[in-house]
Amino acid sequence: MGKATQDLRNEHDAILHVLQILDKMMQTDNSEPDALLQYYGEVVYFLKIFADECHHGKEEDFLFKELVKKEIPDAGGPVGVMLHEHAQGREYIAQMSRSFDKNNIEEFNNAAVLYRDLLRQHIEKENNVLFMMADKVIDEQEQDLLFEQFEQHEENVIGHGVHEKLHAMIETWAKAFGV
Repeated sequence: MGKATQDLRNEHDAILHVLQILDKMMQTDNSEPDALLQYYGEVVYFLKIFADECHHGKEEDFLFKELVKKEIPDAGGPVGVMLHEHAQGREYIAQMSRSFDKNNIEEFNNAAVLYRDLLRQHIEKENNVLFMMADKVIDEQEQDLLFEQFEQHEENVIGHGVHEKLHAMIETWAKAFGV
């Protein structure tokens, strides 16, 4: 297992934890909609910044391009499927954001379920198929270089210290919802 793919797997673990917390949020009593909506707003922020811009950005801008160079098929192949699912996920995040803006918990939950189900299946495919392919065709030195590019991407896209702030948010949610 290479350093770059391990980094992405670690991020998948964080995203899956957030999806587990999101499940608990959606199961809570809506008697305090303002408190719930605050959490939903934070989750949308997390998904936009961490899951999409940072994590999917690393995959799209670096890993997937390297895989295509290594002759892993894009269009009609595994990379193309992952790109399509990233786009679909962005649409679900946009639906969640619009629902949040309208204070519509039911609409938010509907979009969140679609996103959650998509991401769980997507992560399963990446961890157990795509990343295993990557580990076979991208050697250790290339993985180290990709990891360095990931670190620079993270710094450029979300900025210094934001990663830690996002992980602190996860801890706060986990305590609040008993996950």
